[in-house]
Amino acid sequence: MVTGNEDYTPQAKINVLSKIEAGEELSQHELDNIYLSTRCGACDDICPVNIPITQIIQYERELLGKRDLEPTKTSHISNNIMNKGSPGGMDRSARFDWVTEDLEIAENADLAYMAGCWVSYSQPQIAQCTIKLLNHAGIDVQILKDETCCGLFLIDNGNIEKATENASKYLEYLETQNIKRLLTSCPGCYHVIKNEYKKLGLNPSFEVVYALDLLKELFDDNIIVPKRPLDYNVSVRDACPIRDKKDVPRSILRSIGVNIKEMFNGQQVCCGGPAGLKPNFPKIAGDIALLSVNEYKKKADTLVSYCPFCLHHISDVCKSNEGENELEMKDVVELVAESVLDQ
Repeated sequence: MVTGNEDYTPQAKINVLSKIEAGEELSQHELDNIYLSTRCGACDDICPVNIPITQIIQYERELLGKRDLEPTKTSHISNNIMNKGSPGGMDRSARFDWVTEDLEIAENADLAYMAGCWVSYSQPQIAQCTIKLLNHAGIDVQILKDETCCGLFLIDNGNIEKATENASKYLEYLETQNIKRLLTSCPGCYHVIKNEYKKLGLNPSFEVVYALDLLKELFDDNIIVPKRPLDYNVSVRDACPIRDKKDVPRSILRSIGVNIKEMFNGQQVCCGGPAGLKPNFPKIAGDIALLSVNEYKKKADTLVSYCPFCLHHISDVCKSNEGENELEMKDVVELVAESVLDQ
């Protein structure tokens, strides 16, 4: 365990629920334990009696938030989303700095592309490669001029009222665009708008599509084909919100000639950053990230992700170690563009 403390367990998180519901005072250790979770779903996957542990954690955080007991950094990030439209409180006017003159973007189209916060502000190459591939396939796509955060962080931390307010406003805007499909590069955005909005009582009229699902369809239909096979050895860093889609990126990578070297015996391992773990417990979040870095280096030349936040977090951790952990990491769509567009 990266914490070195066996008290930080799913069982311990469940045990404290009765105290939280009763409004009893919690120790700092007990408070930390509730927020020492990325809500990645691994606990749910392995629980032998199917206890919905991530839901319990969300509920506990909701109750603690109403008592003003959530971490200060969690509150700050939530306020950034509500007031500035992104977890990092980034300049709204810079959200579309990734749009370059070589990208063909329609004024109106049935398909709208949502880059998401982490692509827009941290990993712009993912959006650029995605649009180039759509252009190559002859697919018209528009962008969303009033794009904002999907609200995953709010949901993860039990800020349900804020999440509902944020989602309602965003969905109201999206519905004015008269789109038939919303394409997302971020697994979190895909999962939230497709699944979590319904739990908030919201039902989008459009289809939510994950970018790699669309790319796989284009490969399967021979609409896009590799110009140059990539004889790379890679390990794949899977995205927690869409663990059921693990076969999709692997199918795409094999289509472009990439050799896949599985990590952790094929088991799902979180990057360690989501749901507030990175800002509130940076050392622990960093140690979890390095599990993937150290594992891929035993097997492959490159670590491949299909989650922009994984890419952001792991890259950030390696940079902060001042070269101690060199990293070769790319998104799946970057390799697809390299092969299909020969760029």
